[in-house]
Amino acid sequence: MNITSELRAQIAYQRKLNRLLGWRDALRFRAAMIAARLGLSRRTTIALHPKTLLHPVELRLDSTDAEVYGQVITDQEYAPIIAEGARTVVDCGANIGLTSAYFLSRLPQASITAIEPFSANAALCRRNLAPYGDRARVIEAAIWNRPTTLVIEDAGGSEWAVRVRPAAPGETGDISAIDIPSLGLHHIDILKIDIEGSEEELFSETEQAWLPSISNIAIELHGQAREIRFFAALKNYRYDLAHSGELTLCSNLAVVR
Repeated sequence: MNITSELRAQIAYQRKLNRLLGWRDALRFRAAMIAARLGLSRRTTIALHPKTLLHPVELRLDSTDAEVYGQVITDQEYAPIIAEGARTVVDCGANIGLTSAYFLSRLPQASITAIEPFSANAALCRRNLAPYGDRARVIEAAIWNRPTTLVIEDAGGSEWAVRVRPAAPGETGDISAIDIPSLGLHHIDILKIDIEGSEEELFSETEQAWLPSISNIAIELHGQAREIRFFAALKNYRYDLAHSGELTLCSNLAVVR
């Protein structure tokens, strides 16, 4: 890559950061990243405190965390699913806890169960949600259609796209998986699902045991087959359908009598 091409790439990246983080935090983020790469700092994360959150959150410098931040905090893609008075929220595929922090900040009466299978993500999720005290619990596990053991597959270095699969016979699994009933919740006001394709397993007929207890769903569907499966699971329900960014939102779920 020649100097001109490199300069254009750097300018484009800075513009992307500006859009994702806002220009002030983008400059802080980029300065911290450069210092770390030059060996001038051992810092691996940066704390940002947007006005929409009650407490600061940490983002990893060399990661996709800024992109998640852009979707959740800057673009507020989950704003349309906010249900006033919601008390119980479940965050399946919590990543580093940005969506959970957003819900906790917007819904002062709510408690969150954040479920994240990847240990590095779960550790930062715990730190980001710690200021909310007992309003948040983090479970290091995958969400599945039954309790089982899963294998974490290589996601090509992307922290927000970790995929899992069932352990084969004789294969040692990497992480435990739980299902929605295992959470012990009688009712869930908001169910957020971003589990990188595993929604196909989550919605595989056993969901009818817990779907009646859900009021609102925000889900990122990965591919047409999963979309078909998801809406097939909702065939006996009425709901208000909307979209926000990459999210499919189903509000006010009710069983059709």
